Amino acid sequence: MGSPIPLYQPQMPNSPSGMILHGFAGSSDSMLEMASHLHFNTIIPDLIGHGKSPCPEELKHYTLDAMVSQIHAVAEVSFEESFDLIGYSMGARLAIEYALEHQDKLRSLILIGGTPGIDDDAARHERALEDVKKIAFLEDKGLEQFINFWESQQIFASQRYLSPETQMRQRRTRLSTKPFALASHLRASGTGVMISRWSRLNELKIPVLLIVGSEDKKYIEIGRQMQSTISSSSLSIINSAGHATHLEQPANTAKAIDKFIEGLTNEN
Repeated sequence: MGSPIPLYQPQMPNSPSGMILHGFAGSSDSMLEMASHLHFNTIIPDLIGHGKSPCPEELKHYTLDAMVSQIHAVAEVSFEESFDLIGYSMGARLAIEYALEHQDKLRSLILIGGTPGIDDDAARHERALEDVKKIAFLEDKGLEQFINFWESQQIFASQRYLSPETQMRQRRTRLSTKPFALASHLRASGTGVMISRWSRLNELKIPVLLIVGSEDKKYIEIGRQMQSTISSSSLSIINSAGHATHLEQPANTAKAIDKFIEGLTNEN
């Protein structure tokens, strides 16, 4: 397979104990405000094809397996001990995959708006077809129209209440992403093509925190199902937030994470 593609990291803080994985069409910048409220230091790499990380042409670099190798390479040089892995949306799916492969490297797993995939074959096939249509739209209409469509989805409806500055910053991040990279992620690691991990969630023995927004009804249900499957998990619902709690309620999301981490520290 060769060495994993090296990812870009904005900076290396002193004694980091956590890693944050951003979502689709995001970057490390997307997670900075929430990270600034945390009581511990984190590293936030730009995932493949996002931010300042490379955008290779070969599709194999965009699979979840390849991305696990990429973030593992970052972890190996960043942490001396087990660390806390935080992932949002696409980053949460990647975090689950990482935890199933490298559970011994983690102290805990924190998922914001996360899902282990779609278990039902028909529903997964339908999602795959939707993703094919999204790719066609992106390649036909271009990035700006695709981002307009992306931002109009119901799952992001509550983001219209964000400050104009935050909305503009998030839009700039999305518009700075390379169209080829977005299409590659949908093709290689989208929810419609990823292997469902529902049946493997019970392998997770480390503490898991599931974070969802109070307005994100679909993911509240997913979170409750995950909580019932992972014996070591707890569910935190962030008020007045939708899918992206780290954007909509960064301080309260960080507070929930800090409380969870402090609980782990007190147990040791």
